[in-house]
Amino acid sequence: MQSRIKDTLKHSMIYSIGNLSTKIIGLVLLPLYTSKLSLLNYGKFTILEITSLFMVMVFSLNIYSAMLRWCAEDENRNNQKTIVFTAFSTLVVIIAFLNLVLIPLRNSFSNLYFGTSEYSLYFLVLFLSVSFEIINGIPLNLLRLQEKSVKYIILVSARLILVLGLNFYFLLIANIGILGIFLSQLIAHFLLFLVLMPLIIKNIKPQFDFTFFKEMVKYSSPLIFTTLTAMLLSLGDRFIIKYFLDYSKVGIYSLGYKIAGVINVFVIQSFTLSFLPIAYKMFDKPEAKKFYSKILTYFSLILLFCALGLSLFSREFLEIISKNKEFWFAYKIVPLLCLTFVFKGIQYVFSLGFHYVKKTKYNAYIVICGLIVNFSLNFILIPRFGIWGAGVATVISSVFIAVVFYFYSQKFYFIRYEIIKILKLIIFSIILFCLSVFTQDLSLVLRILSKIVILSALPIGLYFLKFFDKVELLKFREIWNSRLKLNSYKRS
Repeated sequence: MQSRIKDTLKHSMIYSIGNLSTKIIGLVLLPLYTSKLSLLNYGKFTILEITSLFMVMVFSLNIYSAMLRWCAEDENRNNQKTIVFTAFSTLVVIIAFLNLVLIPLRNSFSNLYFGTSEYSLYFLVLFLSVSFEIINGIPLNLLRLQEKSVKYIILVSARLILVLGLNFYFLLIANIGILGIFLSQLIAHFLLFLVLMPLIIKNIKPQFDFTFFKEMVKYSSPLIFTTLTAMLLSLGDRFIIKYFLDYSKVGIYSLGYKIAGVINVFVIQSFTLSFLPIAYKMFDKPEAKKFYSKILTYFSLILLFCALGLSLFSREFLEIISKNKEFWFAYKIVPLLCLTFVFKGIQYVFSLGFHYVKKTKYNAYIVICGLIVNFSLNFILIPRFGIWGAGVATVISSVFIAVVFYFYSQKFYFIRYEIIKILKLIIFSIILFCLSVFTQDLSLVLRILSKIVILSALPIGLYFLKFFDKVELLKFREIWNSRLKLNSYKRS
């Protein structure tokens, strides 16, 4: 079990480095966006960006997950190549159909979103960009399956650096605004597709497996609804804010969401990229349940530490990256959205029991119920409390989903999670954040120092709350002592 935990941590760290570059590039672009786009146009860009995310999630049909599941189960190389070909060819057909239907309707989309046809070119670029992004998912997930995390991160990081450079060109030199952002993505996805083609060819056997296709559809169909509803849970409130308020409020809320989204990119996505293939291989092992339990405990600790850090320093960060004071208000919504991502990460681990017994339809049922709760609360709270209502609705629905996932997944695959420890961690983190409210009127230096002390208090306080087992503390001391001896040896 320890070797698998180490593997998970190793690959998570590698993915984290790559995903950190993703977020760093995203953060580098934020000052560019806030300087070259008005708050109103930033809100429009956000709506288009969300549309592209919806399309990728829905039209990929979660085929990647099915491909990983069956390839991990079948060690025969030829069978794996047939599975990959079946998944790849299925997506090619879907993408071809998608473009034949949607591209002729680009004027209609422009009128629907913005009340004018002048944005039709934006939708053409968006549809093509989405197409290449979906196709690229097959070879990128192959790299995950083969645990080639370094190669994966190099390719993804190269794409992001290209996007960064193209964004600077299209926004600063060509000065074409929102269209330039989506052109950057299209060019980067297309070039990545060309680079990945040899990997696709190497890992396919041109033989369509109808048996796998049927199983894949059966496995993935519930996940399509799960993914769609999960996306609506994460992003649908932007459309409701637009309906009741305006694009500028969408911009503020979206900026706060991007900052909180550091947790999603740097922690949750890094974890899921490395953990899912390992989890599939661990299901039948005797030590699997203890492994999953410990993984959740420490995953929760990392999530809460990052959430508290982002919540504490979001104000200072926004003041640095944006000269436009209109955007600064976004820091107030960050803590609620950070808490949402914490429960999103926890619910991901709870949901794995359904994957083990191949009853993914329950994922769909639970997330759809969560979506109903979320939308109901949004329609009630946003008209009364504005973007605060959206934040509260998101937190409540994410807690609801996590709790339901826990109770129902336990019926199929029981794991003795350390729930009391996790609750202690959440409550203590919230208390620490509440203390930070009293630092807001201090001078900048004192405010930052106070927040550093508050953040440092999290791991120290957990020691006194007996969050760590004696065995774990002994292991930490061994690691610490070995590092001290190594440093002493180097100095001598």
